[in-house]
Amino acid sequence: MIKVIFLTLVTWSTPGGANATPVDSLRMETVGGKQFIIHQIDEKETLYAISRRYGVPITSILEHNPTADGGLAVGQLLKVPYVPKTKPVVTGGDKIHKVAAKETLFSISRLYDVSVDEIKTWNNLKDNGLNLGQELVIKKKSTTLTTTTLPAMQSIKGAHTVAAKETLYSIARQYNITVQQLREWNSLTADEVKIGQTLFVAQPMYQKPDEIKTQPEVVVKPEVKETPVITTVKPEVKETPVVTTVKPEVKETTIRISESVTGSDEVKEGGLAELIEGTDGNRKYLALHRTAKVGTILKVRNELNNREVFVRVAGPLPNVGANANVVIKISKSAYDRLGAIDPRFRVEVTYYK
Repeated sequence: MIKVIFLTLVTWSTPGGANATPVDSLRMETVGGKQFIIHQIDEKETLYAISRRYGVPITSILEHNPTADGGLAVGQLLKVPYVPKTKPVVTGGDKIHKVAAKETLFSISRLYDVSVDEIKTWNNLKDNGLNLGQELVIKKKSTTLTTTTLPAMQSIKGAHTVAAKETLYSIARQYNITVQQLREWNSLTADEVKIGQTLFVAQPMYQKPDEIKTQPEVVVKPEVKETPVITTVKPEVKETPVVTTVKPEVKETTIRISESVTGSDEVKEGGLAELIEGTDGNRKYLALHRTAKVGTILKVRNELNNREVFVRVAGPLPNVGANANVVIKISKSAYDRLGAIDPRFRVEVTYYK
């Protein structure tokens, strides 16, 4: 009887009791000197939800779990890089903001009248992902007036120097012209432009060389008779070269998912698209969709500039209030491919059931 009581007391006092297993993971493992959280996939969990849960970008999870790119299965084990949480250091005049539900870096920057890049610098953030309850340092803005010299954006009349985040579509709207005119005036065969590139925003004028005017030469022969004979030599007229501008023929190619899919129905949806946070370093074209199955290929068209991209569904779109008017979320690579400039923009989504 005394042995039974002793064993019971030892069991209750052992650290491996009811609270030994972490709530968010099965265990911790060290691989190659790096610590990983071993997480088991539950029903309806997505890569986006796991990245927000542990404060780790989706690209880091995919880097150590290559098979997760094709979809997740219930019971599957993932290695999630362990990121220790450090308490922010606050100096005089600075503030601490605790992230609430549905808040983003953009909304917090508007709240304190600062920029998103400033918040990321102050808190050593590598992407735009935030966790509920995360503490952010908001530094006090200096009242010192600074003078900024703006660079000369236009060095010649009728030309535009490309700035950061500008596209052919935004430049065309700025000067009230069409994208096709920009292509023709600058002999462009694609829509990509580079920062610092100079573009004609008015039709270039090709001037012909001035015509050569020659005064007639008068040759006076010696006086033979009473009436002098005057011979007029006509000047030699040089032909003016004709400058002919050959415009490159631009062929537009239309990409379709399939001409016909037997036993399948084509589905088209229109609505708002939004960027998946935490996919800045990922080159793959991924998407979160409300009804399409994981692995489905979707064609997404930007209704503002008609640019298209094909994406693969990596998980379902979370059914939360912030996504009420959003039909699809896409990765950063797909967002840039569509030439998007706004956080949300209208798209048309096409796929087959």
